[in-house]
Amino acid sequence: MSRGFLRLFDCLLRHDTPNDDLTADLAREFPGATLEPARKYLYRVVMQSLRQFEQEKRIDVRIGQLLHDSQILYERGLVQFSQEQLEKARLLAEQHERGLYAVLAARQQVEQWVRWQFDGIDEATLAKQHALIRQQTERTQTALNHAALYETLLLRYRTHGVVGGPTDTLRLNDLLLEEYQLLNRHRTSGSAPTRSNVTRSSATRSFAMQQQHLHFQSAYFRMTGDGAGSLRVYRELDQLFQNNPTLWAEQPLYYVQLLEGILADLRVLERYTDMPFFIDRLRLIDTPVQGLNRTVPYLVLYYSLLLTVDQRRFADAAMLLDTYLTNPQTANPLAFERGLAQLALPTRTEFDLLLVRLSIGLDRLSAGLQRLNSVLDRPTRSLPGTLYTQSRLLNLLVHARLGNADYLGYAIRSVDRKLTINRALSAGEQLTISLLRQWLKGRLRTSAFEQIDTFTGNPADQQLLRNLDLRLWAEAMLR
Repeated sequence: MSRGFLRLFDCLLRHDTPNDDLTADLAREFPGATLEPARKYLYRVVMQSLRQFEQEKRIDVRIGQLLHDSQILYERGLVQFSQEQLEKARLLAEQHERGLYAVLAARQQVEQWVRWQFDGIDEATLAKQHALIRQQTERTQTALNHAALYETLLLRYRTHGVVGGPTDTLRLNDLLLEEYQLLNRHRTSGSAPTRSNVTRSSATRSFAMQQQHLHFQSAYFRMTGDGAGSLRVYRELDQLFQNNPTLWAEQPLYYVQLLEGILADLRVLERYTDMPFFIDRLRLIDTPVQGLNRTVPYLVLYYSLLLTVDQRRFADAAMLLDTYLTNPQTANPLAFERGLAQLALPTRTEFDLLLVRLSIGLDRLSAGLQRLNSVLDRPTRSLPGTLYTQSRLLNLLVHARLGNADYLGYAIRSVDRKLTINRALSAGEQLTISLLRQWLKGRLRTSAFEQIDTFTGNPADQQLLRNLDLRLWAEAMLR
């Protein structure tokens, strides 16, 4: 690659996104030049180099190369060598549960038999090949259907959070029934789908089916507020991952979700002493997936901070964050914020709201409000309902701490109106707004502590009050 292309590459590398700064930088480096053909050529060269670098690391690429090699050999008349490559591809696909690739390899074998008029192939061999294709196709289709159910349930959880009561739980029965029917169709034992037996499905033959089933059940339990049930399933899922490392090492997304789920359940159950072990497991993940490589360190920091903030160990949390930001091997304040901005919006918002809680705990209200304002400016439709509610109520609590009574009079009515557009206020939301109105009228008393401590709302409301640090707020207002 010539020096000019290296200069162009370095220039592009200095910018995370195409913006005015990049345009100005390119104009300085290459005045008057037309760069679009050079950029396209550079893209092809870089992608070719990356493919060569990655090709031995990924099973999918290795299988694809074997299929391609087989095609090249066959077209040059080397039929036996072509069949050997297809057999290697099929065995590798079966070993790593890549059902679609196994089907492609088997079909390519049959097509070559047809073109050579079944030379050396008897009917039993052909029937066996057809049976293998049907088996792999059915198994893959089942795994895809199971994945669709889990992803739908996960979307509902990300959008709505923990369900608010029995009525909301009943709305999940459509997915629960579909999962039961899917398992039953494939000879999975089990009785009628109830909360008591929902995790008793017998193990299926493929890792993918077992993983999807356990992920589905854990998400169901977590969404219905049963942290202990979810954690039990996650323990079983963790054992499955530990027993089959080669089947997920290349794409550890579901393993990361597993560890996140365990940490979330431990937090709900307030088993904080168990969390560091799984945080360390998360820290040790080494993956070729660049997106996860950028996300995992933030997840490690997030759960480490969550562990301390929930326990009101604000000084420890501040020290942990300062250590992270001042370590040149991890980040600095500017790089930290830039990396945070590249996370998925819900994850980024959860992290920002946690940092707001930390600022409030350290009595840095102005810094907390500044970060909170950046959250409030985000598009409402892009945020899960739980994060939208938490950010609006947290904003009211911060302004009350700052003594902004005039602002609160309007803001409480606005939040109340927005939260009740499509539903009634939950018990947790009602309690928070009631205490704010009591403070606004000068009627906030120590009886508020009893209201908070004896609150027996549903799991969603319990989680909301914890995320708002409502008791800590009452303590600060009644000093």
